[in-house]
Amino acid sequence: MEAAEAAVLDELEELARGPGAGAAIHESLPGAEWNALEDAFLRRRSVRKYKAKQVPAHLVRRILEIGRYAPSQGNCQPWKFVVVRDKDMIARLERYCVDECKKLSRLLDYSHYAKGTLRRAVSRLTAGVFNRLDHNMLHPVPVSAVKAIAEGRFAVFHKAPTLIFPLMDKRGVGSPEVDIGIVGTNIVMAAHSHGLGSCWVGFSKLLARNKELSEMLGAVWPYEIVETIALGYPIGDPTQNHVPRQTHEITWWEDGKKQILY
Repeated sequence: MEAAEAAVLDELEELARGPGAGAAIHESLPGAEWNALEDAFLRRRSVRKYKAKQVPAHLVRRILEIGRYAPSQGNCQPWKFVVVRDKDMIARLERYCVDECKKLSRLLDYSHYAKGTLRRAVSRLTAGVFNRLDHNMLHPVPVSAVKAIAEGRFAVFHKAPTLIFPLMDKRGVGSPEVDIGIVGTNIVMAAHSHGLGSCWVGFSKLLARNKELSEMLGAVWPYEIVETIALGYPIGDPTQNHVPRQTHEITWWEDGKKQILY
């Protein structure tokens, strides 16, 4: 009888601690299989091809709720969410970004002009100046994407039926752009858990150049467009796509000693 009572008390204590309370002290042995959460992070992929089927509204709200619980510096939560599911509005946002990419392509892609011409020299000089001003935006990856978008070979929002704008509150504590990255990670992982695809869209920052569109999206002081998350049902199984990852050097300090790990 005493053993039975002890078992009941143990169970009540476990319930009092709440679900998942024991997870904090769980230890995995070296070489153990990935747990469910780790596996989800390893299998998630950016999706750039979506079905026309719309995501149920209740599911979007559920995903945003997971986003709302993201950690932030000082718990200041420097964001607000804007969801766009209107086809005409998405098409309008797409057209504007495409037009801006066409302008950028003509301005910065000096390969448009023949070698030895003045226009090529001026364009190349301009590209160099812009690169110094914003080397992140003018990294070869986005520059090549700008050209593809301008030529109609690449859709800005990937024809996703739902767009989520986590607008950044510039008054946030510390580095609010980091908090936006964290809240976005919560969103894309929650979407993945429901079999949905998602993709970060950095070119949405171009919308900040248009006052009317910015106001439509609620991106007025102190809020700013920094990224957009495309959301929808993926075509095919993106988890089967292999994405190479670099092995970065890790500097490891312990017991007064420095190690370099990979």
